[in-house]
Amino acid sequence: MTRKNNYAGGLSNYIVLKEEKEVIFYLHNPYPDCLEIPAIMKQRFPDDYKSIVTSDLDEFKKYGEKV
Repeated sequence: MTRKNNYAGGLSNYIVLKEEKEVIFYLHNPYPDCLEIPAIMKQRFPDDYKSIVTSDLDEFKKYGEKV
């Protein structure tokens, strides 16, 4: 499930891969936004989901193709 398809970056741009139990965040400039990810994961996703952060837009789009 893709949350947003505007690839501008930010914590609202993420892809959820349910089968893999992964949440991929696209952050153009990861720091300091990445510090908020643990709280977002705890609020929105089960404990067994893991987060992945990428600053590479092409890599992020490839994850989106798996959805």
